[in-house]
Amino acid sequence: MLPFVAVGLLFLATRAALLLFTVREREFVMPSVTNDVKEIYSRWYDVLSSGSFPDHDVMWQYPPAAALVILAPALLPFLSYPVAFYWISFVVDCMTFGVLLVAARRRMAEDAAAVEAGAIAPPTGRWAWTRSQPWAAWVWVLGVALGGPIAYGRYDLIVTGVTVSGLVLLVRADAQSGNERLSARGRRWYGGGLLAFGAMLKIWPALLLLCVGPGRRWKEAWAAAVVTGSLIMLGFWVTMPHALSFLDSQGGRGIEVESIAALPFHVASHHGWNGYVALNYGSMEYIGPHIDLAAKLCLIASALAFGWLVYWRLTARTWHDTTTADAALVAVLLFVVTSRVISPQYMVWMVGLSAVCALNFGPRGTSVMRLPVVLVLIATALSCWEYPYQFDELLNAERGAVLLVTVRNVLLVGAAAIGASRLWRSTRAAPGHETTAGGMRILVAQAGSRSRSQEMSAP
Repeated sequence: MLPFVAVGLLFLATRAALLLFTVREREFVMPSVTNDVKEIYSRWYDVLSSGSFPDHDVMWQYPPAAALVILAPALLPFLSYPVAFYWISFVVDCMTFGVLLVAARRRMAEDAAAVEAGAIAPPTGRWAWTRSQPWAAWVWVLGVALGGPIAYGRYDLIVTGVTVSGLVLLVRADAQSGNERLSARGRRWYGGGLLAFGAMLKIWPALLLLCVGPGRRWKEAWAAAVVTGSLIMLGFWVTMPHALSFLDSQGGRGIEVESIAALPFHVASHHGWNGYVALNYGSMEYIGPHIDLAAKLCLIASALAFGWLVYWRLTARTWHDTTTADAALVAVLLFVVTSRVISPQYMVWMVGLSAVCALNFGPRGTSVMRLPVVLVLIATALSCWEYPYQFDELLNAERGAVLLVTVRNVLLVGAAAIGASRLWRSTRAAPGHETTAGGMRILVAQAGSRSRSQEMSAP
């Protein structure tokens, strides 16, 4: 019980600080990270309130359900738009924390029941301490706090909360126990629907549908996602003009200064390269010679990463109850490190997925993402320092700021590479064999078994 109290107290303390740094931002001598809410979101709110999506606005790059987030502060009309937005972010933060805490509690109860039934030996030493920790809640609490006030100053936390809830349902469906109130099928339907809703808020949660388990699991989650996504898209397309305008706002993007592809241009700017940094498509990007080539290389890298993910999915031979969460983290890491843009708010995506992976940290956990999760948390802390405290220096390509963002990006690349390697190895063994993945011994169930490590069937 003590670990739950401790993580709860830390949550309250850190979130009180985040609220103070946003709601009372003017009272603190620190660079602002909430300009998007005050200047951009509030402007979109005025347009959306009139019954139409922003048209000919290159900064509107989001699927139609994003309108629900932008309009949500209307639920708190007694507050100013920015303050209402921060409080809504806080509420979603609390709900996500609750989802992870309940899921961690149920997983720990299952482990305790397995020990009592003699299915596994009672953990001793460090494993006894490990089993008592709600790791998913710890990762969420620490990760969001390390990211700083920008978590409430962008709408990515809200998207992540929806996505985490859907992913938890899918993971719990794979680890279904006999006393669950909601059937595994129901969890997959609700989980797939929530991922589709997340994708209608911001595209990236759609990647997670590729990480759903084989056979009936895949069919049910995808069916729910297709139905949900289609209804949302159709509803907005019928009722609000320009619902698909976001599709025209991506093609001309350059190389954002915090991305991996920006590093050569940081160096080149001191050696005669005649490009420059400018506000483009809502972010600070390099403009100039060879930028188009770098952008195309990023797109090629993203396509290759997606191709690897598809190939892994089609050739995976085993599927554990944590594989869906592990694959989700790897998929988003690959997407981020090959992207033309790595904005600091992206870190909350990976923190949320890391927290779901952490549901399976422990004596019986088969998650192979422990080291990638640690790397993500460190990278999140560095992102908080880079933006906003070193951002002006980065725009001028000063050595310290460039080194800082480079270390952050190296950590993300390392997390992606290590995660992909461990995911690949953890799903290679044939049923009935014992394998090692990420330093953990995993017993793959015999064909026909319904244990927590399940065999693959054809997708």
